[in-house]
Amino acid sequence: MNTDPGVVRDLFAGHYFLFAFLTSLGTIQIAVSNVGTRGLWLTPYAKITRWLGIALIVTAIAVFFMQPLWVDGPWAAGSVEADSLTREWGKASWDELSAARNVNDIHGGLDGVKQAGWFSLAAITAFAVSAIAGTLSIKILNTVQPKSYDEQRTGPQDGLVGLANRSYLSVQPESWRNFKADIRELWHKGICEADSWNLINSIWGRSSK
Repeated sequence: MNTDPGVVRDLFAGHYFLFAFLTSLGTIQIAVSNVGTRGLWLTPYAKITRWLGIALIVTAIAVFFMQPLWVDGPWAAGSVEADSLTREWGKASWDELSAARNVNDIHGGLDGVKQAGWFSLAAITAFAVSAIAGTLSIKILNTVQPKSYDEQRTGPQDGLVGLANRSYLSVQPESWRNFKADIRELWHKGICEADSWNLINSIWGRSSK
């Protein structure tokens, strides 16, 4: 390849992060709009949020795979072949677009570890953006539905249930308090369950199962 692998890697990383961020954000919006988790909505309305999520995913796919047409990279027209060593820097052609991003990780492409890292960062960023947008929607636009009978009877809900009418940060105290109350019991139950499959106990007939 007639280009610096480091430059190629930085270019690919930026493109992949944008792709992963938009698709993650779109997926989150579709999911939370279907279950009514207003604390993570980008807009105050379920239908708009759902369609926005679909648009984000479609846009991410289109931009990611068509970027070589208008962004200079290791896919110059006429140089895109199976062997990435022959690549030149420039814009891709329609005929070679499908193979434009097929670059070996040795020559600057992203390997599996880097893809996993960038995807994780993009997904976390997408969730953070959803939480911030949901907080603004609830606090500033005051898009809160009346409390249900169960919530009025039992008090504030935690976890995803609490996000139906509250912001992400506002449900953290209850969630953390319930987590600390439940984790010891869950840990003890898990240890006992694991011990019931202990090989030595099974041989000597002391298994609790």
